[in-house]
Amino acid sequence: MKTIGFVGVGSIGLPMAKRLLGAGYPLVFASSRERACEELEALGGRAVPTPPLVAEACEVFMTALPSDRALSEVYLGPGSVLEHLRPGSIVVDFSTASPMTLQRVDTEARGRDIRVIDAPVSGGIAGAEQGTLTIMAGGEPDVVEEILPIFETLGERVFIVGDVGMGKVFKIINNLLTGATYVLVGEALSLAACAGADLDLLHEVIAVSSGASRAWGDAVPKLVHRADAEPASFRLELMRKDLRLAAGLGEDLATPTPLTSLALQFYTAAVSRGLGRQDAYTVARLVADLARANLTATAEEPGAPEHGSDLAAGDE
Repeated sequence: MKTIGFVGVGSIGLPMAKRLLGAGYPLVFASSRERACEELEALGGRAVPTPPLVAEACEVFMTALPSDRALSEVYLGPGSVLEHLRPGSIVVDFSTASPMTLQRVDTEARGRDIRVIDAPVSGGIAGAEQGTLTIMAGGEPDVVEEILPIFETLGERVFIVGDVGMGKVFKIINNLLTGATYVLVGEALSLAACAGADLDLLHEVIAVSSGASRAWGDAVPKLVHRADAEPASFRLELMRKDLRLAAGLGEDLATPTPLTSLALQFYTAAVSRGLGRQDAYTVARLVADLARANLTATAEEPGAPEHGSDLAAGDE
């Protein structure tokens, strides 16, 4: 089996790395997260102090990083991992970032005979834990084929979507649709609550009607029954970052993105209210506050007014 290096063992990267160890892959990693180090070392992973040392010890170097800046710090400039990877190595980046940043990495890597796969994922923490992620791979098909067994350990569906950078485009579009839909879900629920609708029944009806979406199906029960105590599967601040990527891509391509820009303003307002580490769907509560709508099911609150005229219970 190929030795895998992993940098970025956060909320998504950690369960991915654990699955690779569970499948028998030798894994070397660098992380400042004490809990992640303990869990991976307990499974047989080997911790080293820095990403360049990870690069020296592996054949496939993987990253799951939070931003373009983090990608640039790892891959570009003096002392980068590209200077420490052996010719013929494969870089696999799972990050959601701008296509242009990874294309710069690819250009630099090609000059060193290092192959790059752009492979953002969808499926959240649960998908990473269960190995059911969707992987959107941009790069040479023969390189994807070479590491397909690794991808099959991590996900159920692998799509080759084009050249390096196109994986990032596909992921940005996916998160644009999800993020904007959460805002629309908040608007629709607020309108229904102010009209006195039974929100549980509305959820059931829409789920089998033309307005259905995964965002509707997943978010509405949590919003109506206030599941805010659950760990965030995808933080609101990260969705804001991805909408900013979508807006930036539109700017770069001279393509209008008015609804993206509007949705982004709701996420920015939510972050400014301290909601950034909550689940992305809670942006709908900000919409409810603005609409003075109570999204909590009246069945759970016997004293609640018949019509949703009260302010939603605050998240702040």
